[in-house]
Amino acid sequence: MKCYEIKNCCFNGTEHVTSKCPPHKFKIGCWEYDWVSFYNKMPECKEKLEWREIMLNKCPKCEIYEIHKEDMEKIIQGLRNS
Repeated sequence: MKCYEIKNCCFNGTEHVTSKCPPHKFKIGCWEYDWVSFYNKMPECKEKLEWREIMLNKCPKCEIYEIHKEDMEKIIQGLRNS
């Protein structure tokens, strides 16, 4: 199962093709996505800061984080170093 199927995600039930969430768009779990490359490729803007805020502060509190803690820790550490 994917993260958006496991939890009550705002993207669940929306069109994958137009999703603003990359894992949802590509039909993969958040722990499977290369968030660090995604973040590093973004232009410096408000949206980039918002993604960073979500990933560093909200992701660790998510139930998916606990299920895939090892993978998520690598992502979070990579973002902290970016």
